[in-house]
Amino acid sequence: MLIIDNGSQDDTWARILDLTQSDPRVLGIRMSRNFSLDAAFTCGLDNISSDAAIIMCSDLQDPPSVIHQFLRGYEQGYEQVVAKVISRDSVPWLRRCLSRFFYKLASFLTNSRIPEGVSDFRLVSRTCYVAMRSLREQHRFVRGLFAWTGFRTLEVDIERPPRFGGDSHFLGTKLFTVIGWSIQNLFANSIRPLVWISGFGIASSILSLFMVCVFSILWLFSGVPFAGFGTIVGVISLGFSLVFLVLGVMSQYLALVYEQVKERPLYIVAEKARVV
Repeated sequence: MLIIDNGSQDDTWARILDLTQSDPRVLGIRMSRNFSLDAAFTCGLDNISSDAAIIMCSDLQDPPSVIHQFLRGYEQGYEQVVAKVISRDSVPWLRRCLSRFFYKLASFLTNSRIPEGVSDFRLVSRTCYVAMRSLREQHRFVRGLFAWTGFRTLEVDIERPPRFGGDSHFLGTKLFTVIGWSIQNLFANSIRPLVWISGFGIASSILSLFMVCVFSILWLFSGVPFAGFGTIVGVISLGFSLVFLVLGVMSQYLALVYEQVKERPLYIVAEKARVV
């Protein structure tokens, strides 16, 4: 059992040390600070060599009782057995609605590679996790990376129970921050927004050329109409807003490229603990 301490500030690491002393099958890894959850998962996958691995969080919202279903799916030949959350009553209504919207949009942008409701709780074969950990994107979205690798996948429906202890860091995160993460995850796994921007630019150019021709003919035969100040201001404002929207989408992709070219490590390990 591999336990990742992702920069905790309590006595978690001390408890992990005690566990490694009492059970030689346990390996503890303490990261130098709090990295993203997906970076912690990556750290775990980088330090295993088993025939299969089960990824789960420690708050018991990933119920261990379904692990036997994962194992049955693995024995049937599935390379990935993933948990699909069908109920999460502990999450506020607004967050649940936004989560459903995110997954529907992610499924659409990735040609249904990321199905709705899947979580990081899963079993993966050695072939699968070795393929995934070869993908070293700086912006980590583990479930998206696993989906990209393909492999035969089985979904297991689960109901997410309340946390066993402590408070959810995710629920305490500001809504706009969560939305920002979601947008980055979508952009990191799809180039469709860039394609849409190109199509929008071509369509608007054709429409603009057509309207110029139409209005030029009207002005030649009917004269110049009374200039509407409000219409002019409205059109200019709309045009600028669309320009800023396009620049905003492009800047998000540029930010992902900027993070990638720095080639910083995905995480830093402070120490490992295991009885040899």
